[in-house]
Amino acid sequence: MSNKYKVAGASTLLVLVYVLQFLTARASLQGNITPSGLTILRFYTAGALFLPYICTAEARTQVSQLGLGKIITLSILAGFPYLMVINTGISLTSAGYVAAVGPGSIVLFSFLLPMLLLKAQPDRASIFSTGFITLGILLFIYNTFLSKGLSPVGTALFVLQGLMFSLYGVLIKRWQVSPILGTAVISLVSCFPAFIAHAVMPTGFSASTMTELLFQAFAQGVLAGALAIFLYTYIVHKTGPQRASLVMPSVPIITTVAGCLLLNESLNAVQVIGLISMALGMALPGLAALRHKAVTSA
Repeated sequence: MSNKYKVAGASTLLVLVYVLQFLTARASLQGNITPSGLTILRFYTAGALFLPYICTAEARTQVSQLGLGKIITLSILAGFPYLMVINTGISLTSAGYVAAVGPGSIVLFSFLLPMLLLKAQPDRASIFSTGFITLGILLFIYNTFLSKGLSPVGTALFVLQGLMFSLYGVLIKRWQVSPILGTAVISLVSCFPAFIAHAVMPTGFSASTMTELLFQAFAQGVLAGALAIFLYTYIVHKTGPQRASLVMPSVPIITTVAGCLLLNESLNAVQVIGLISMALGMALPGLAALRHKAVTSA
């Protein structure tokens, strides 16, 4: 199978995992499980999955070469703090919000960071993309003041999430961190703050059924905690952070529609306009890059 089809398959699976993550997280956060409890479940499960791998001689050598500073940095950007930001934001808003503002912010910062850090000159597609995504995010923030049960703080947390994951994408590409190693290190290092949080923060585990806990352990730990990070790291290695961000436009649309149908979440005209604006903004740069590549290779 060629790399093109492998990347396409990984991208499709990543979208499905993101949608399932957001919907199942919102469903449980509306019940007994707390944001900290959901985050703890994720990393307990993902950490247990990757423990055998990280104990191998090859993995230990790679961890040593990566270094403590890089490990801690990646674990902050895509580990326990990152998931606490997401789950807290979901508890304050909705699945549709995290699916729209989160990926939109990831794409936005994936183009802004090179401009700010590397002094890269933005092209026309990037400028239009930034404008569309910014408009969409502002509309979603505005909508929090119109709708009951939605918090501007939750939306701000999703913007922060986008910044964190964009930095993660840039760094794993720059440091050439392998998909399996990056996912394993983040999952295991995040178990330490998870242990502390379990001891001092409410989790909601005692009020939840074993079926719900096991399901969330699988959905958040195996799928979102391990598989999603692995898939994103793999796509970044094969295509770069900007091309990798192209998988994001379908996430908000699918999740928002599913949230309306399955979780009875509200959807009004302001959100629809914001959703369309962000989807356009997320798609434009990648489409422009593909068009440019096709023209130059012709």
